[in-house]
Parts: sequence; structure tokens; C-alpha cells
Amino acid sequence: MEFFSRGGLLHYSWQLAQGLAAAAPQTEVVLLTGRRPECAGAPAGVRLLPRLWTWNPHFRPRGLPRRLVRAWRGGRYLLAWAQVLRTARREAPDVILLGDLEHRCDAWFVRRLRRSRAGWHLADIWHNVEAFDRTRSGRLLRRPAWRPRLARQFDTVFVHGPTLAAQFEGLTGVRPQVIAHGNQNWLVEQAGPDPELDRRLQLPPGRPVALLFGTLSAYKGVEVLLRALAAIPERRRPLALIAGLPTAGVRLEAWQAEARRLGIASWVRWEARYIPTPEIAWYFRRADLVVLPYVAASQSGVAHLALTLGKPLIVTTAGGLKELIAGNGLVVEAGAVGPLAAALARLAGDAELRRRQGRRSAALAATRHDWRTVARSLLAAWPGSEPAAPFDPGAATVQDGRPRSFKT
Repeated sequence: MEFFSRGGLLHYSWQLAQGLAAAAPQTEVVLLTGRRPECAGAPAGVRLLPRLWTWNPHFRPRGLPRRLVRAWRGGRYLLAWAQVLRTARREAPDVILLGDLEHRCDAWFVRRLRRSRAGWHLADIWHNVEAFDRTRSGRLLRRPAWRPRLARQFDTVFVHGPTLAAQFEGLTGVRPQVIAHGNQNWLVEQAGPDPELDRRLQLPPGRPVALLFGTLSAYKGVEVLLRALAAIPERRRPLALIAGLPTAGVRLEAWQAEARRLGIASWVRWEARYIPTPEIAWYFRRADLVVLPYVAASQSGVAHLALTLGKPLIVTTAGGLKELIAGNGLVVEAGAVGPLAAALARLAGDAELRRRQGRRSAALAATRHDWRTVARSLLAAWPGSEPAAPFDPGAATVQDGRPRSFKT
């Protein structure tokens, strides 16, 4: 189940549903999500239920008080949860698999699911082990007391990597199962016409482009990237392309003013909007390297787009990001301007290194992060299944197992 019918979490659920259907073809896989999904058709082998009364999270009504908008959305969210409960009772699945849950009311509804279940296995994929604050400026993380209690309501919780597993257990007392994050092959297949980025953004030929992509939240480290660019001599400096919709808790104007103050405004291209699915792959195709200067994180679907399209990565030590690097990029300390500047200059100045690391990224996407492999690891966690091989973040392949069937 994925509440919203747009954005990265829907892309993840869509691809995972396809992977589950392919890994266990004798079963029925159902994806419950919001109305009018941005994706065309339905996932292959999956029954799509686009019914939830959620809204477009990337549209902000103008002229309405923020409190009124929040109250209206809160009411719709509660109605969507009522639909989830009703659908669960009607479908009577063997497994209910949820995703990121960020609101206090989620814990109450999950308890309702648990108490009313008719033999189903209740599971969750905890994409973000830490709770990020996306609404208030200056706030990076939240420590809500209800999240550990929520974790204890599930029969199984999945996280993306050993580092996150240890962190999750320390925060909640619950030992999760580790699965790899899948690649983004499906998302690449959704690419539409060339949006002509070179012409529209005036990208100079011959200058390496470092891409920072995705929802621009406080934890993404945009200001760290700007300072790192300023620390690189012009002859070695890449152009930065920063693309994504800023969240309510950040100020784009402050970042742009900082770039002007640092004297690098002409070295930065801003695409401060939600990038629609048909355009996403083109940003990664145009990039020479992908940079994730995150000061806090759990994992990143953006990184897996870079892997899928064969791009070298620069990531920080935040969360489980460093586990994505196995000969396909560089790791720097989170928040460290100097090391990030050195890594950017190194990759921007060495085309052969970029090609070599890019080939390794593509190999990892096709093996360790293949969706069927991810699905088999997930299926093996249900009671009665054969245990899967432990997730090894440094391995390019994972053992193939035959899980039992299930319905979700």
C-alpha cells in the first residue's frame, strides 16, 4: 500500500509490486494507492487499486491559509486510512505491506489493522529510519515517541542495509530484516521526449555536470554543495545542476543568495520544481556524476537512479549511503566541505575514472539491486519460507531462492 499516487515512494512500490509478481507468479499481488496515479497502465502482473482519497503532494494551493490546507489534508488522510481498513477486510490478504508512515495517527490505524486482522502478516518497509522534519525551517530531525511503539506493531520490518538495521534496532528495540533497494529500470523506461536540458538550462558543452536531484529538503546538504563548489578552482570546477521541488522547511532564495555571495551563481543551474516522471531519466543521462551531499539520510532512491543509468556517485557517510559504494563512487564525511570539494574535483577532472565507476554502478544495478532479487529476499522473511542469504552490501550478486507464495 502506498498512500500517494505520485513521487518516489510510488515509484518504489510500483517496481516492488512488479518484482513480487515476477518472483512469485502463482500469487496475486495487489497495489493499493491514491487516485489518478502518475504512472500509465498498471504494474505488470499486478492488480492496481487506485482508490485512496489522498491528494497531489506536489501541489500547493495558493491564497489559502496554511492551517486550513493542513486541516483539509488531515481529514482526507484519515478518510484514506478508513479506506485502507475497509479494503483489507474485503480483500482478506495473507500479507499487508505498508511503506513510510510519518504521522501520529498512523500508529493508531496500524493498531486497528493488527487487532482486526484475519490471519494476515503485517509488514512495513521503513525507508527512513530517522524522522525528518520537512515543514519547519531550521529543524532537521524529529524524535516522536510514537515511532518506536509503531515499529512494535509489525510482524516484520524491512530496512535497506546493515547500518540502518543497527540504527533501527537501537531506536526501537525491534530487529528488522535487511533487503536491498531495487534499481530504477522501470523509471528509466518511462522516459518521454528529450526536454532539451542543454538549451533550456544553458549547459556549456565540455564542462562536467554534477547532479543533485530530488525533493530539496534541509537534510539534502544543498548549502554544503555550494560551499564545496566555491572551494574548487574554476579550471577544475564542475557545473552543478540542482533539480527538485523545495519543501516547506527550506528557502530557495537563501540558497541562491548564498551562491551569489560565494561567487558561483553562474556555476549552478536550478530546476526548482517537481520533475515529472517522463523527464527524470534525462537529467541523469545528461549528468557526468551524481552527488548526494546529505547531512542526514537513511537511503536514497536517487542513488539507485544513478546506478541504473551507469553514473558514478559521491555520497556521504549519512545513514546507509556508504553501503551503496562498491567501486562505483566516492564517500566523504557528512557535512565536510573540503572532502566534498576534493571528491568533486577528482571526478570532474578524470573522465576515465568516471567511466570505470559508471560501469560498476550499472553492474550493481543489474545484480545486487535487481527487483526479483529484492522480492525474493522480502518473500523469504514470511513465516514458513526458506531463509534468504544475508544481504551483503559489497556483493554484486545475491543467491537465488524460491520463496513460498503469498497474496498482498
